[in-house]
Amino acid sequence: MSGTAPNILANDERFGHLAQLTTRLGDADLSTLLVYLVDQVDAGWLPALAEQFHVAGDEGWRLSQGERQQRELIKQSIHLHRSKGTRWSLQQVLATLALSGQISEWFEYAGKPYHFKIRIDLAARGIDAATLTALEAMINEYKNARSVLERLALVLSNRSAVPMLALATQVGELATVYPFQPESLQQRASLNAALAYASVETATVYPFQTTALRQQASLTLGLAHASVETVTLYPAA
Repeated sequence: MSGTAPNILANDERFGHLAQLTTRLGDADLSTLLVYLVDQVDAGWLPALAEQFHVAGDEGWRLSQGERQQRELIKQSIHLHRSKGTRWSLQQVLATLALSGQISEWFEYAGKPYHFKIRIDLAARGIDAATLTALEAMINEYKNARSVLERLALVLSNRSAVPMLALATQVGELATVYPFQPESLQQRASLNAALAYASVETATVYPFQTTALRQQASLTLGLAHASVETVTLYPAA
């Protein structure tokens, strides 16, 4: 757009504010809105684009090294998802992340049905436990649900004229400090002991009961016998 407002608007006081707005819109930088020009977009937009195109996290983003690989992964995302679950998609995502990998399916080495092996050359990069975990997770994302990863072989080769190997060892010591526990106690002051005894006695008084009677006066006894005699007279025979 032109940097100056049309004369018909600039000379009309009623359109003064509209002329200023036209000038402001003409000066606006629209390049920041072109986020889908992946090679030109600001690097701050790359994580959001990775989420939108489903290559974030275990789908390759965790294994990307640098901005160049991240941009390439976003550009390849549509092709990767169209062929997801195939051998090609797995080879393509490894190549995008600069991982030289060789895939062998079960019928190529007389293995168990639907099993496969992957051999990755780590000549250009090292690997640690976190990278290995991310690599296994990415393989599971791009393989089909039927296939089983039988073996993941990592090969580290040195192609320099004079091989140089380095080894670093990290050692740590864990110390646990427990609270102080006394083993014995000594009493130096005199020990005063006191003892008190309290007792209660209960007495129960029952009513007087006579257990025996004794007769002091003489005892007079009387005996009488009464009898009746019955006589029956029969006639003479």
